[in-house]
Amino acid sequence: MSVYVSKRNESKVEFLETARKLSAHTLTYCLKAPKRLTFFLTKDICALARRVYYEANTANGIIPRNKVELQNRRTHFQLALSACENMEIPLSELKERLNLNPEEAKKWSEFAFKEWGRLLVEEQRLLKNIMKSDLERYKDL
Repeated sequence: MSVYVSKRNESKVEFLETARKLSAHTLTYCLKAPKRLTFFLTKDICALARRVYYEANTANGIIPRNKVELQNRRTHFQLALSACENMEIPLSELKERLNLNPEEAKKWSEFAFKEWGRLLVEEQRLLKNIMKSDLERYKDL
């Protein structure tokens, strides 16, 4: 049975879908970057985006039955959040570098950076919410 769009709520695992979109968006636009920036910037950006997705997926796979597993799950969420926050640094460097050469900047739309910003903010919010939810849900362990 389907739910009307107007009555849908945010999924508990929306952070996984957002992380996947972040990884896909990153790969799409990093492939358009000039070759000379590959080893200095875009390689790091792609690695951080994949790390967000991998860590979030790993954390989601942990169903805590004791405090050690709960801490392990929390650690993976923290690593995903950290990678998400660290991604902003090379992205700003990439934008600055592209703005130095107007010909290269033409290949990139402002949409790419706005979408990165939107996805990063959304992913950070979702990760913080799931971590807060875990504290409530597993407080009796």
